[in-house]
Amino acid sequence: MAPLLALAGFMGSGKSSVGALSARLLGWRFVDLDHEIARSAGVTIAQFFERHGEQAFRRLEFQVLKELLLRSEQGVAGGDGLVLALGGGTLQDEQAAGMLEDRGGVVFLDIDPDTGWERARGGARPLAQDRAAFTALLAARRPTYQRTSDWIVPVGARSAQEIAGEIAGVVRAAGLQWSNSWGVQLISTERRSTIVGGQGCLNALERLAATAAAEGARFFVVTDTNVDQAWGDAVRGLLGQLGDGERTLAVAPGEQSKTVGVLERCWDWLASQGARRDDIVVALGGGVVGDLAGLAAATYQRGVGLWQIPTSLLAQVDSSVGGKTAVNLDSGKNLVGAFYQPGLVVIDPDTLLTLPQAEFTNGLGEVVKYGLLSGDTLFGTLEEHRGLMRDRDKSLMSEVVKTCVRYKAAVVEEDELDAGKRAVLNLGHTTAHALEVSLGFGCIRHGEAVALGLLVALVISESLLGLDREVRRRTTALLDDLGLPTCLELPPTEAIQAAAARDKKATAVSSGFVGLRAPGEPVWGLDLPDGLFDQALGVIRA
Repeated sequence: MAPLLALAGFMGSGKSSVGALSARLLGWRFVDLDHEIARSAGVTIAQFFERHGEQAFRRLEFQVLKELLLRSEQGVAGGDGLVLALGGGTLQDEQAAGMLEDRGGVVFLDIDPDTGWERARGGARPLAQDRAAFTALLAARRPTYQRTSDWIVPVGARSAQEIAGEIAGVVRAAGLQWSNSWGVQLISTERRSTIVGGQGCLNALERLAATAAAEGARFFVVTDTNVDQAWGDAVRGLLGQLGDGERTLAVAPGEQSKTVGVLERCWDWLASQGARRDDIVVALGGGVVGDLAGLAAATYQRGVGLWQIPTSLLAQVDSSVGGKTAVNLDSGKNLVGAFYQPGLVVIDPDTLLTLPQAEFTNGLGEVVKYGLLSGDTLFGTLEEHRGLMRDRDKSLMSEVVKTCVRYKAAVVEEDELDAGKRAVLNLGHTTAHALEVSLGFGCIRHGEAVALGLLVALVISESLLGLDREVRRRTTALLDDLGLPTCLELPPTEAIQAAAARDKKATAVSSGFVGLRAPGEPVWGLDLPDGLFDQALGVIRA
């Protein structure tokens, strides 16, 4: 079966021009679906719309697409691929979307309404004659584009050449795993970030690293001793430095390594190795390694390159994405840090297979958080497939991680520096961080603390925001079935309250608490009435 690169997006997103350039760079065949439809109909798209209406057009579009994909499937395996520019409404047809999802390789060119309108207006497109209708139609279609695509590539003010070059580079790096891969690009952040996911995508490191090395970069791997034993040789081989142990720093596993002292050790090690500003620190491991190595990269020589290769579920769904780096102080969690976007994040579910069960379960706390934040679709999936989740089903895990990453990436693009909406990602974390500090770092895992914090947040949401109590019942049952704690012997309330008051989300006018009005409707910046936090802690007190 020949590989497929299908470009989806609204009018003006540049599907045809990006598609033609991508095909040229890849040496693949290019087909514009609208041109094929017009050729089949014997009239222009506008004429067909006028004579037969949109429903007839969608039927013809589906038939032409089906024939194109069938011919592509009959191509020789490993032969030339097909780059296909879809119509703006192709994915609205469930059958068409289903066929494309089965093949994989669908890229959504995400364009903002103002840029799209400026590009599309004044032409013959029948759906681009009225700006208000144009904007409304884009808003209506965007969720479908996001749901059915494998990759999300923001267009912004970038040229078709730049976008095509980036897409072709990822396709080449993914190789035979292209159809199984997914990803998203962050371009509106201070440092551009590419997130690559999917089973087997770790192998994409080989080509990406070779490209970076050809430009003069060297790689310095920060990991922990457990992950180094499981994945160190494989990753060093993909980076082109197998056997070069001098460029690997393996710290002790666990929260005890997330300190200023270990950070200083990272700085000294980079300096002793002669690391330059055009080199790349590779964070290989879970959330502790990602935070530690990320802060080292952000601060050494005022910033060197950073790649994240998360090997824990918690890091894959949360901490590796978004550019937050930090170490702990005795008085608080993550109190010293920086915003520093990784240039590349590679998320391969295969790395979860070597994760100890307790660490895998730990990551599920953050997954449930994203289920509550994003709404009933993800939360319902977790409830329905909780058994497969516990068994680490790779197909399910890849989809769940993709959903969590996309939610976080969208929030980060809107509020990179945590000045507003990004606070929603801290649902459950005020309590979680307070428990970690008051119990002592390492006494409770972060995801376990988040699970308990979610229940506290839901009780407070019931009081302040009118949240239906059924949400807490379902969440408690889900956490319990996933093996996460729902109650704990708590330290003194005064210690928890003191730690919560020092949380980095608090401001002069708000405790920074995050609640839910309903699943998918988070509210941030809540100031709690006296006594409510203490009262809510009762729900998790053993």
